[in-house]
Amino acid sequence: MAKRVLILDDNADNRKLLVFALHARPYEICEAALGEDVDALLKSQPPPFDLALLDVELPDGDGLELAARLREHSPEVVLIMLSANDNTDLVQQARALGANAYVVKPFNLPKLLEFVNAFENQIVKAESALQRF
Repeated sequence: MAKRVLILDDNADNRKLLVFALHARPYEICEAALGEDVDALLKSQPPPFDLALLDVELPDGDGLELAARLREHSPEVVLIMLSANDNTDLVQQARALGANAYVVKPFNLPKLLEFVNAFENQIVKAESALQRF
């Protein structure tokens, strides 16, 4: 069964870049532009997500709150938070909810893909320490 990946970013270019970077992998990729899109996915699609790349600052809400809801729905999900804001408080909040990485935009795609590769190789676990790059 293909691993399910969620990409949430209100910037269409960021979503396209991430989808393009991951398209050759055996993933089922779900895209969302807003938090309400993710809420609809969680209601309509019962299988859990394995990996989620989530924008922190969304026009319709808080990506960290959404990450907490996603964690409730998919307890083992690997969370990679994406943000243009590297505020220490946000990073600490991400850590508290169990995020695996906090990536500052504009993100370094090769570094981000290294983390995804670790996920693919089953090195990354939901309980791992927060990585920031």
